[in-house]
Amino acid sequence: MFGLIIPLSLFTVAACLLIYLYFTKIYRKRRPGEAPVAKGHFLWGNGEEFNKNAVQFLLKCGKDLGDVFTIRLLNQCLTIVMDPHSYEAFSKEKNFDFNPIQEQVNWNVFSFVLKKPKAMVKIAGKTVRGPAMDKAMDNVTTEAGLSKNNNTSDMSKEWSEDGLRSLCRKTIFNAIFYTLFGREDNADFNPTIFCNEFEVYHKYFNYMWLGMPRSWFPAATKALGRLVLQPSSDELLCRDDASEYLKTMVAFMKSNDQNEMDIKAHNLVYLHVNYNTFKVAFWALYHILQQREGFQALRQEIDEILERKRQSNNPDEIILLDQADVEGMKTLDSICLEAFRVSSGVFMVRYVTEDTKFTTSEGKEHIFRKGDRAAIYPPAIHNNPEIFEDPEEYKHDRFKDKKFYRNGREIKNPILSFGSLCPGRRMAMLQLKWYMLAMVNRLDIELLPGEKAEYAVEYYGHEILPPRKDVNVRMRLRPNCRQVQLTV
Repeated sequence: MFGLIIPLSLFTVAACLLIYLYFTKIYRKRRPGEAPVAKGHFLWGNGEEFNKNAVQFLLKCGKDLGDVFTIRLLNQCLTIVMDPHSYEAFSKEKNFDFNPIQEQVNWNVFSFVLKKPKAMVKIAGKTVRGPAMDKAMDNVTTEAGLSKNNNTSDMSKEWSEDGLRSLCRKTIFNAIFYTLFGREDNADFNPTIFCNEFEVYHKYFNYMWLGMPRSWFPAATKALGRLVLQPSSDELLCRDDASEYLKTMVAFMKSNDQNEMDIKAHNLVYLHVNYNTFKVAFWALYHILQQREGFQALRQEIDEILERKRQSNNPDEIILLDQADVEGMKTLDSICLEAFRVSSGVFMVRYVTEDTKFTTSEGKEHIFRKGDRAAIYPPAIHNNPEIFEDPEEYKHDRFKDKKFYRNGREIKNPILSFGSLCPGRRMAMLQLKWYMLAMVNRLDIELLPGEKAEYAVEYYGHEILPPRKDVNVRMRLRPNCRQVQLTV
């Protein structure tokens, strides 16, 4: 008899605890003035639909519920703003705070707490502009082999084959990696190891930032152990060829008594951000290889600017382009913006510090609840057929001398891939543009027959979607191509 009572008692206690947790942590009743709530599972909310295809799910919610609605991912409620005209008001709302979000990501995903984050963001903004940006761009072009003495010179004038993603990793990702950390040998921490391990770790990013323990994902724990095998902070500070940004941040963290693991974790965050340039470079190249008119249009634009900028008839002349030249190339700009539009998975999330009445551009008011998250999901805007014609298609000239409208009003920021607080957006775009210019100028490159890349849409919520698999290309050095160098 007593043997039955004890298990029954334990079952009752467990049931009561689960009921308590459900009603205190998960159950939600809509309050007057709040946005409508998307229907979902009573435990995990809308997680299944979001994970399956976040864009299609949110577009359907927007159609059914309007431009502002609330979804739930496990125990976290996010009120989504689908109106692109409300982007600036969203970014400026003082009660929508980014700091708790970065704390959540830093701790849940990378296991560190950043001291004085606002001061650090301010310093970061200054460091990725001006002379520091010039030096970083110079280092990237050199490391990528995209200047005169160029890694692509290892290629032959005969056709050879490689994976496109593999090629991007050997060029732009390796360049970014060595630009950040310098080139001193470290057998335990190099671009190949980082790329392999980070791809494993990144698979679990969404689960960890939502609060699931890393211990639930042994592969992620093992990968992180390899990722922190970095040079020490003192060693990085002594490296002449390490990034000025990274050294500035390391010095700042050391001055605020952050420990070595904190610094290494922050380095991973920064490298993780730069990792997205490599991922979007793959898509930018892939799409113009798939649609050859885009490749030919870009090559024509490159040839034209090089012809205008040359100083002699010497075929060996190194033609100099400055940043304004690169940023003024309209076809190149459109190709890069369209690559961000079709591949972006970024979530712009803010913590709601107080009950807040938010007014959309249409004059509709909604109460955002304290403790919830406010969010804009750019991929849903980028794939909205009300804004972009045939949004599922890649069009290399979509952004060339074009404006975009919704509800009869021009959209100021049609591409939102960087978020409102990204200090390095200009440098990231310049890196991508220079890479595309150099590759198309230097190489004849083609997709092999039958090769097709697909977006891994289950990674929506990450910054840039990865492909499900690599695609094979053949390439050779372009005969009689002109040598070009970026000046800073």
